[in-house]
Amino acid sequence: MNTALWIMTVAMIVGCIAAFLLLLAYKLGIVEWLQVHGDPIISKMAHCDYCMSFWLCVIIMLVMAAITDDAGLICVPIIATPIARRLL
Repeated sequence: MNTALWIMTVAMIVGCIAAFLLLLAYKLGIVEWLQVHGDPIISKMAHCDYCMSFWLCVIIMLVMAAITDDAGLICVPIIATPIARRLL
Protein backbone atom coordinates (compact mmCIF):
# COMPACT_ATOMS: atom_id res chain seq x y z
CA MET A 1 0.00 0.00 0.00
CA ASN A 2 1.19 3.49 -0.83
CA THR A 3 2.58 5.38 2.18
CA ALA A 4 0.40 8.46 1.67
CA LEU A 5 -2.70 6.30 1.28
CA TRP A 6 -1.78 4.39 4.46
CA ILE A 7 -1.36 7.62 6.45
CA MET A 8 -4.66 9.05 5.16
CA THR A 9 -6.48 5.80 5.98
CA VAL A 10 -5.06 5.73 9.50
CA ALA A 11 -5.92 9.45 9.90
CA MET A 12 -9.54 8.77 8.95
CA ILE A 13 -9.73 5.86 11.40
CA VAL A 14 -8.10 7.85 14.21
CA GLY A 15 -10.38 10.84 13.53
CA CYS A 16 -13.51 8.68 13.67
CA ILE A 17 -12.39 6.92 16.86
CA ALA A 18 -11.53 10.24 18.51
CA ALA A 19 -14.90 11.74 17.54
CA PHE A 20 -16.72 8.71 18.91
CA LEU A 21 -14.81 8.81 22.20
CA LEU A 22 -15.38 12.55 22.61
CA LEU A 23 -19.10 12.21 21.93
CA LEU A 24 -19.23 9.39 24.46
CA ALA A 25 -17.36 11.55 27.00
CA TYR A 26 -19.90 14.36 26.47
CA LYS A 27 -22.80 11.93 26.80
CA LEU A 28 -21.46 10.43 30.04
CA GLY A 29 -20.68 13.85 31.53
CA ILE A 30 -16.94 13.28 31.71
CA VAL A 31 -16.13 16.52 29.87
CA GLU A 32 -18.29 18.61 32.21
CA TRP A 33 -16.70 16.92 35.21
CA LEU A 34 -13.23 17.76 33.86
CA GLN A 35 -14.28 21.37 33.31
CA VAL A 36 -15.39 21.71 36.93
CA HIS A 37 -13.01 19.44 38.83
CA GLY A 38 -9.87 19.42 36.67
CA ASP A 39 -6.73 21.38 37.39
CA PRO A 40 -6.44 24.70 35.48
CA ILE A 41 -4.75 23.18 32.41
CA ILE A 42 -7.16 20.24 32.10
CA SER A 43 -10.13 22.53 32.75
CA LYS A 44 -9.09 24.90 29.94
CA MET A 45 -8.50 21.96 27.62
CA ALA A 46 -11.95 20.53 28.39
CA HIS A 47 -13.51 23.80 27.25
CA CYS A 48 -11.89 23.47 23.80
CA ASP A 49 -13.10 20.76 21.41
CA TYR A 50 -10.10 21.28 19.15
CA CYS A 51 -7.62 20.72 22.02
CA MET A 52 -9.40 17.60 23.23
CA SER A 53 -9.58 16.26 19.67
CA PHE A 54 -5.86 16.81 19.15
CA TRP A 55 -4.70 15.20 22.39
CA LEU A 56 -7.08 12.28 22.00
CA CYS A 57 -5.77 11.75 18.44
CA VAL A 58 -2.21 11.81 19.83
CA ILE A 59 -3.09 9.13 22.40
CA ILE A 60 -4.85 6.96 19.81
CA MET A 61 -1.96 7.40 17.38
CA LEU A 62 0.56 6.33 20.02
CA VAL A 63 -1.43 3.16 20.64
CA MET A 64 -1.72 2.46 16.91
CA ALA A 65 1.99 3.18 16.35
CA ALA A 66 2.86 0.74 19.13
CA ILE A 67 0.60 -1.93 17.63
CA THR A 68 1.76 -1.47 14.02
CA ASP A 69 5.37 -0.59 14.95
CA ASP A 70 5.27 2.27 12.44
CA ALA A 71 6.87 5.52 13.60
CA GLY A 72 5.80 7.16 10.34
CA LEU A 73 2.37 7.74 11.86
CA ILE A 74 3.66 10.74 13.83
CA CYS A 75 1.87 13.20 11.50
CA VAL A 76 -1.51 11.47 11.86
CA PRO A 77 -2.85 13.62 14.76
CA ILE A 78 -2.35 16.78 12.70
CA ILE A 79 -4.45 15.32 9.88
CA ALA A 80 -7.00 13.55 12.09
CA THR A 81 -7.79 16.46 14.42
CA PRO A 82 -9.85 18.50 11.92
CA ILE A 83 -11.68 15.31 10.92
CA ALA A 84 -12.60 14.55 14.51
CA ARG A 85 -13.53 18.18 15.17
CA ARG A 86 -15.92 18.31 12.19
CA LEU A 87 -17.58 15.06 13.25
CA LEU A 88 -18.45 16.55 16.62
